[in-house]
Amino acid sequence: MNNYGLYNQEGQAGVDDVSVHRLEEAFSTDLQCFSPDSFLADCGWIFAMDESGKLLTSVEIGDPEFVIAPVCLKPEHGQKVHWQAQENDYTLCMQVIQHETVLGYVGIALPHEVEQAAALSYMNGFMCRIYQALKMNQNEKVSHLLLEVNRSLKLDEVMETIVTRIASIINKGDCMAVIFDEEQDIVAPCWSSSENSLNCWNESISRNSEWLLYQSILEALAGKELLTGRETDDLQLFGEDTSFAGEYVIVPLKYKERTLGLLIVLNETGSPYTPLEQHLIYSLTKDLGLSIHNSSMQLRAQRDEQKRNMWFEITKKIHSSIDVDEVLHAFIDNVKKLYPQMQVDLWLSHDSYSSTLPVKQFTFSAAGYDVSAQAFMEARTIMVNSTGNRTFTLAAPLRGKQGVYGVLEVYTDRPLSLHEREVEYITMLADTAGNAFENAQLYRQSQNLIKELLLINEITQQLNRSIKMNDVLSFITFKLTEIFKTQYCCILHPTKGTEEFTIQAATNHEHINLSIKADGRLKDLLTNRESILIADTCQGEQIFEPFAYRSFMAVPLVNGENVDGAILLMDKRPHFYMFDDFKRLEILAQHVRVAMTNASLHAEVERMVITDNLTGLNNRKYLYDKMAESQALDGYGSIILMDIDHFKLVNDNFGHQIGDNILIQVAGILKSSIRPSDIAARWGGEEMVIYLPRVNMEMAQEVAERVRIKVKEQTTPPVTISSGVTTWFKEDERLSVEHVFQLADEALYEAKHAGRDRVFIASQS
Repeated sequence: MNNYGLYNQEGQAGVDDVSVHRLEEAFSTDLQCFSPDSFLADCGWIFAMDESGKLLTSVEIGDPEFVIAPVCLKPEHGQKVHWQAQENDYTLCMQVIQHETVLGYVGIALPHEVEQAAALSYMNGFMCRIYQALKMNQNEKVSHLLLEVNRSLKLDEVMETIVTRIASIINKGDCMAVIFDEEQDIVAPCWSSSENSLNCWNESISRNSEWLLYQSILEALAGKELLTGRETDDLQLFGEDTSFAGEYVIVPLKYKERTLGLLIVLNETGSPYTPLEQHLIYSLTKDLGLSIHNSSMQLRAQRDEQKRNMWFEITKKIHSSIDVDEVLHAFIDNVKKLYPQMQVDLWLSHDSYSSTLPVKQFTFSAAGYDVSAQAFMEARTIMVNSTGNRTFTLAAPLRGKQGVYGVLEVYTDRPLSLHEREVEYITMLADTAGNAFENAQLYRQSQNLIKELLLINEITQQLNRSIKMNDVLSFITFKLTEIFKTQYCCILHPTKGTEEFTIQAATNHEHINLSIKADGRLKDLLTNRESILIADTCQGEQIFEPFAYRSFMAVPLVNGENVDGAILLMDKRPHFYMFDDFKRLEILAQHVRVAMTNASLHAEVERMVITDNLTGLNNRKYLYDKMAESQALDGYGSIILMDIDHFKLVNDNFGHQIGDNILIQVAGILKSSIRPSDIAARWGGEEMVIYLPRVNMEMAQEVAERVRIKVKEQTTPPVTISSGVTTWFKEDERLSVEHVFQLADEALYEAKHAGRDRVFIASQS
């Protein structure tokens, strides 16, 4: 026997033909166990041909003197066995068919002395081994693929291996795969053996929602093992402008009757896949479900571990913080990391509102009563599927031990059904945030209470240091601005007999003493004694011209049935004041009113100490003290000492009540005749004094004369006064208050003896 070998002939079909390749593999596998001793003759040929009759490969047995003659194949007659006789030999071929596809022919060339019946029997046995080799080779491809896939539990590596290996086995185009993530209810990223195919898929997604596209394919696959491009023309997976239009096979990746995803094998040759190729693709994929399932479970376990770690970090972070905004920021940021495919909103009640966070406020109108408002009111997690821009919404309340502070709302614009574990996880996360938020709120409330007590203590200390009304009001305005961090604060006082307020103190000192009409919102303060809280006026309003605001708080200063004033806080930032701020201001207002009342009472007592009770003029001691201060600071000054003429006769003729009335009338004339810097005082009995600091003798005499005339003309019954005027100078040797009054008294005495109702100038000697 001559050596034999497996070799390819010129003109054979390309190795990219799956049918030819499978026949060659089966032929090669069978010959690995072939023994020349089993051949029917000492010499001859065993060969394989493609469907067209071209020789693919052959084995030479012994040293035949003949060659393989061309065989006239007539496939149109459906012949599966072909004979071809030559001069010294003959050829026998049998058709190899698998899954409705003709792979080619396998045959033998023998000398004439070998009986044809024996040759036919031999070929039947050989064909059995060929079909076994075909099945074995297919099983080997599947087992090798499974072996490679099972080397890793990472889903990305598993899917990359699948698409790469299947693309190389089919060798006609690219391979892609998409997996449905049941836990997150999303279509996972696409894996592909080429970037070009991936781009085509992404272009298709841009025309069709990835979710809708996936669902459409699943519906078309119902009850089928696979889909061909011709069966999905209406889906236009890759569009008419791509080279793969209609030429692909889609196979479901299944595990226990559950579809895990899709495998898409593209055909670059431009012709549909044959049934044999479709079967090969299906055979390669049908056992991959377990590996993909295990990888998905591994990924889920990793996610669970990641979530547990993240939840631990979130819990640690939000429980380690006592700042409300920081707690909510950590909560929102980590929810977005956990669910990047979903939108996240945070709804807070007004008393939990934060101006530094992207949060929303509840509206409980008929039109605005939505899922989040329902979750807030019922304190439970609610899921809603709907149509339109928002097809899925989950609302989880932020629950604490003392109440519900807000709602976490996650939503998406595509159909979604979260796994029960995900719902429980979001609910648990929201509860954790709710408890931490409550702790932060309680801490902030305790801090506010401390600030409130400190403010009360500071007000008390300030009253002990200074109980002047202006000082108290300035201090209160400053402290309220500091505590509430507001842009504007003012204290109003109602103007008696009118519906107006006067600004007693303000952040802007230029506004002090301005008048404001008590209409609109301020009317409630004055007439109904109602506090006001406005979260957002939407457009900047103006209670008075100098300041436009968005946030507003006002608390009346109530004293029994009366309104003694009001505290106003305003800010240009919307939603700046929280309900806690409002309640705190109401509490502080009570202490502010007490402080203002004490300052007012102290001012009244002080006024009574230095004021004559009957006339309202300053008393003698106050005048002495002020003159002493003036003599220490000024260069000169003048006094007018006056006495009502025949005042005893007034009392005797008209009675003491009329006499007191005359004193009051004269005192009023004195007050209206002097400057704010001058002092009018009752010296005793019917004697009164005007002190004019930094006024010379001539000016003092004019004032005295003017007062004399007014008294004579404006009193009822009419009376007259006599006056003595004197001026002191810094250079006087005998400078003192007593000496000045002595000189004025002497001038008054002279005026009396000169006939009364006149003004005399004191001698300076």
